[in-house]
Amino acid sequence: MTIQTVDRRTQRRRRLLVARTRAGVAVRSALPAGRSRLELNSAARTLTALGVRVQVIPPPAPWPRAGRRVVADRHGWLADLAVVTAFLAGSSAPAPEVVCPVAVRFRTDAGPLDDVPRTVADVVALPGLVVEVRCLAAGAV
Repeated sequence: MTIQTVDRRTQRRRRLLVARTRAGVAVRSALPAGRSRLELNSAARTLTALGVRVQVIPPPAPWPRAGRRVVADRHGWLADLAVVTAFLAGSSAPAPEVVCPVAVRFRTDAGPLDDVPRTVADVVALPGLVVEVRCLAAGAV
């Protein structure tokens, strides 16, 4: 399947947005603030600048509200950003730890991708990139 790419102007605009976003994150990270909130905001802004959408598919049974630890299959930095924006990993409430696994898949509006985009250049070139975060059943550690 041949993947169609967006025009060079869109790719350039996305690269500039990502650079501006990452520079803002660097400045804000030097200020005293909530670490998890900063991580969430920077991940969301980076994905928006790249033109990436995140779709969360809920688990078959609800996850616990406290004591959860979200664990994703490894697909690189883009999947990590999507998982952070889908749910802030962990909870501050004391409770027995429960592992809540997720599976991450990549697709475009045209269909699933065979290869995971690894670089910023790969990501900005894809039109309509969607990162699917599938929540799997929770299990105790």
